[in-house]
Amino acid sequence: MGALSSGFCNWRIDFTYADTGNRTYRTSRGRTHSECRIDPMRNNSPERLPRYGKACARLFVTGVQRAGQCHHITK
Repeated sequence: MGALSSGFCNWRIDFTYADTGNRTYRTSRGRTHSECRIDPMRNNSPERLPRYGKACARLFVTGVQRAGQCHHITK
Protein backbone atom coordinates (compact mmCIF):
# COMPACT_ATOMS: atom_id res chain seq x y z
CA MET A 1 0.00 0.00 0.00
CA GLY A 2 2.83 2.40 0.69
CA ALA A 3 3.90 2.43 -2.98
CA LEU A 4 0.44 3.50 -4.06
CA SER A 5 0.37 6.62 -1.91
CA SER A 6 3.27 8.23 -3.78
CA GLY A 7 3.16 6.15 -6.96
CA PHE A 8 5.93 4.35 -8.78
CA CYS A 9 9.05 6.39 -9.59
CA ASN A 10 11.74 5.59 -12.18
CA TRP A 11 9.58 2.94 -13.83
CA ARG A 12 9.47 1.20 -17.18
CA ILE A 13 7.37 -1.53 -18.78
CA ASP A 14 8.95 -4.21 -20.96
CA PHE A 15 7.11 -6.59 -23.27
CA THR A 16 8.41 -10.06 -24.11
CA TYR A 17 7.05 -12.55 -26.62
CA ALA A 18 7.72 -16.29 -26.58
CA ASP A 19 6.76 -19.14 -28.90
CA THR A 20 4.85 -22.26 -27.85
CA GLY A 21 8.16 -23.85 -26.76
CA ASN A 22 8.60 -20.93 -24.31
CA ARG A 23 11.58 -19.54 -26.30
CA THR A 24 11.62 -15.73 -26.22
CA TYR A 25 11.84 -14.35 -29.75
CA ARG A 26 11.27 -10.63 -29.09
CA THR A 27 11.79 -8.20 -26.24
CA SER A 28 10.59 -4.61 -26.36
CA ARG A 29 12.17 -2.57 -23.59
CA GLY A 30 10.22 0.52 -22.61
CA ARG A 31 11.81 3.83 -21.76
CA THR A 32 12.42 4.69 -18.10
CA HIS A 33 10.10 7.38 -16.77
CA SER A 34 11.56 9.55 -14.03
CA GLU A 35 8.21 10.96 -12.89
CA CYS A 36 6.17 9.22 -10.21
CA ARG A 37 2.85 7.72 -11.35
CA ILE A 38 0.19 5.85 -9.46
CA ASP A 39 -0.96 4.20 -12.71
CA PRO A 40 2.05 3.50 -14.95
CA MET A 41 1.05 2.54 -18.48
CA ARG A 42 2.90 1.97 -21.72
CA ASN A 43 0.97 2.78 -24.87
CA ASN A 44 1.87 0.80 -27.97
CA SER A 45 0.23 0.45 -31.32
CA PRO A 46 -1.54 -2.88 -31.86
CA GLU A 47 0.53 -5.40 -33.76
CA ARG A 48 0.12 -8.86 -35.17
CA LEU A 49 2.40 -11.48 -33.67
CA PRO A 50 4.15 -13.85 -36.07
CA ARG A 51 3.34 -16.98 -34.03
CA TYR A 52 1.29 -18.40 -31.18
CA GLY A 53 2.74 -18.51 -27.69
CA LYS A 54 2.92 -16.05 -24.83
CA ALA A 55 3.04 -12.25 -24.46
CA CYS A 56 4.19 -10.78 -21.16
CA ALA A 57 4.33 -7.27 -19.68
CA ARG A 58 6.74 -6.61 -16.82
CA LEU A 59 6.83 -3.51 -14.61
CA PHE A 60 10.28 -2.44 -13.40
CA VAL A 61 10.78 0.18 -10.69
CA THR A 62 14.32 1.50 -10.29
CA GLY A 63 15.54 -1.44 -12.37
CA VAL A 64 13.88 -4.14 -10.24
CA GLN A 65 10.92 -6.16 -11.54
CA ARG A 66 7.91 -5.46 -9.31
CA ALA A 67 5.08 -7.07 -11.29
CA GLY A 68 4.41 -9.11 -14.40
CA GLN A 69 1.51 -10.57 -16.30
CA CYS A 70 1.46 -13.00 -19.22
CA HIS A 71 -1.21 -13.97 -21.71
CA HIS A 72 -1.16 -17.19 -23.70
CA ILE A 73 -2.04 -16.60 -27.33
CA THR A 74 -3.75 -19.50 -29.04
CA LYS A 75 -5.72 -20.13 -32.19
